[in-house]
Amino acid sequence: MIKNFSPPRLQDSKLKLFPKIIPWVSKNLSFVGFEKKTTLSFLVSWSLGGGIGFLFFFFMGPVWADQQGGQRPAPYLEYGAGGAQVAMGGATAGLRNDVSCGFWNPAGLSGLRGFQIENQYTFLGLNQQLDYFSLANGFRDKFFYGVTAFYYSAGYDLETRVGPSVNPDSIFGDTEFTFISSFAVRLSPRWSVGANFKVLSQSIGGFSGFGFGEDLGVQYRFTKFTTFGFMAQDPYTVFTYANSSYQIVPITLKAGIAHHDEKMAAKINFDLEWSSDLGFRPRCGVEWRPAEVIALRGGFWAGNLTAGTSGGSLTLNFSTGFGILMPMGDSLMELDYHLLPDRLNPGGFLHQLSLVGKFL
Repeated sequence: MIKNFSPPRLQDSKLKLFPKIIPWVSKNLSFVGFEKKTTLSFLVSWSLGGGIGFLFFFFMGPVWADQQGGQRPAPYLEYGAGGAQVAMGGATAGLRNDVSCGFWNPAGLSGLRGFQIENQYTFLGLNQQLDYFSLANGFRDKFFYGVTAFYYSAGYDLETRVGPSVNPDSIFGDTEFTFISSFAVRLSPRWSVGANFKVLSQSIGGFSGFGFGEDLGVQYRFTKFTTFGFMAQDPYTVFTYANSSYQIVPITLKAGIAHHDEKMAAKINFDLEWSSDLGFRPRCGVEWRPAEVIALRGGFWAGNLTAGTSGGSLTLNFSTGFGILMPMGDSLMELDYHLLPDRLNPGGFLHQLSLVGKFL
């Protein structure tokens, strides 16, 4: 009998009073990359940034952790991928021009401009390890492709005990991989489609399993700055174990919209997703760039709006983070930090670091 091991669970009018102050502030902040805005946009932007900052400090207090959801294969995928995307609550159906689209919605790869690469590390307790790596590129500005890989281990010091004893009967390890190949096609200036094919594997002691699956995505651009996305995740994903038993992953449907306000240097995304085991889960995320080299992000998602199979009370789950952008001519390097709830430790947090390269 295996003990001491549990995989992650899915668990404005008064402005005239300040005719001199605002221009002075705008002028004196320009040295760190602030763009000069109208008075209204300037104040709204700072209000947005203050909201993100409040989010960050808010969840230094209690966090309602998402403890719902059954035992899906590869549950570590619920931690997400991509620094900006995780910090924005996973609201990504309308996401474009980012290497992590290969995980969230492959149709979004159609917005790529040049080659992109990302590596992400998650700081986990109990000797666990989770790494994410992805790269993507385009061909003739019409066809796009990407490769994504996840590595997860619960450790190599897991113990087996048949009965109550001080010393374990044996020690074993757990190793899991997920590989995703992504493809997207831009059908027109507004429409794009994409698909993923994924392979999953697990080896835990002498027990192993193998699975395969797919995702299908579509996006429609209302304007240059607003995109609607739809994603069918795992329409048929099956995981088969060494003893010939198998598990079919419930399909997850996601629809969302992403908007970029250039004037305010801000982004806001909203998604609504549904699956039979988790029910409805709305997600929302915001990003604000007060300077050309800084991005502040925050987001949340809600669980148990509907019971799903797990039931339980409403849960609110917050995430936050920031990015440091380092322009390199036509290219860009970005270092992201993000904080999110720990599904294994209710009220606890996980820390993630990501390094992104975008090369034109």
